[in-house]
Amino acid sequence: MRRYEVKGPCPELGVVLARLALEVPAGETAVLVSKWRYVVEDVRNSAQLLGIEVLSVSEGPDGVEVVVRRAKT
Repeated sequence: MRRYEVKGPCPELGVVLARLALEVPAGETAVLVSKWRYVVEDVRNSAQLLGIEVLSVSEGPDGVEVVVRRAKT
């Protein structure tokens, strides 16, 4: 599973999501990690456009982890 870290606010998330969309093969999962909680809603809002599905969201003392899967084409 690939791991992507969102280190700062916009436009960092957009760059990370673009990389994820290009690098993760269809049907594979990846995890986005960030200390920025807004990342969860932004990923959910853009998931369909990027062809990804949000599988789970967890929050810990260091931030949030969003597990996503690329849609099979």
